[in-house]
Amino acid sequence: MVEWGAGTGRVCVPLARRGFEVTAVELSERMIERGRSRDGSVEWVRGDMRGVRLGRCYRLAVCAFNSFLCLTGLQDALTFLRNAREHLLPGGLLGIEVSAFSPEELADPPGGPVLRHDFTRKLEDGHLDRFSVSRYDPALQLLSMRLFYELYGPSGELRDRRAHELTIRVTFRDELELMLRLAGFDVESVYGGFDGEPFTAASDHLVVLARSPR
Repeated sequence: MVEWGAGTGRVCVPLARRGFEVTAVELSERMIERGRSRDGSVEWVRGDMRGVRLGRCYRLAVCAFNSFLCLTGLQDALTFLRNAREHLLPGGLLGIEVSAFSPEELADPPGGPVLRHDFTRKLEDGHLDRFSVSRYDPALQLLSMRLFYELYGPSGELRDRRAHELTIRVTFRDELELMLRLAGFDVESVYGGFDGEPFTAASDHLVVLARSPR
């Protein structure tokens, strides 16, 4: 399988540890270095997922955790989807997962943007908190965020604090399905999470499975 926009290997590394043959495509050399340190069996390829050529085709492809939303232009998104299709065997499956934003999440509260606590993630030796301040441009569907990360040790001591800026293009269900069809895919299933639950207005995730023509 191939993971597009693999980051540090949140999807591909666990699969490689379970014996799957995995190729990971990532643009950031820093991310690749961190991914390689986690598992050396993954084949890492540094490249832009819109145009990189891997020299082979796969039965399964994954683009998860909002990597797709980092393509902030509609043409960029279509270019990637066509490239992903060209790297699938006939009947191969592409899975895309993106955040499903509610109108409340995209609207600025009275008084302007505020700092939000996004999540707490438990780690083997502590936990990670993420906070964010965001502003949404509905005309361009662009969500600009400043993300703050706080890493804590097992006793609750603060070990590290970092911040960075990120802009993503919010993509809705019908739009994503249409783009997949324009790129030559057959949309097979739509879910509201990783456990196959139905997609509803309350879903936090949008998962779409699409096949390359046989």
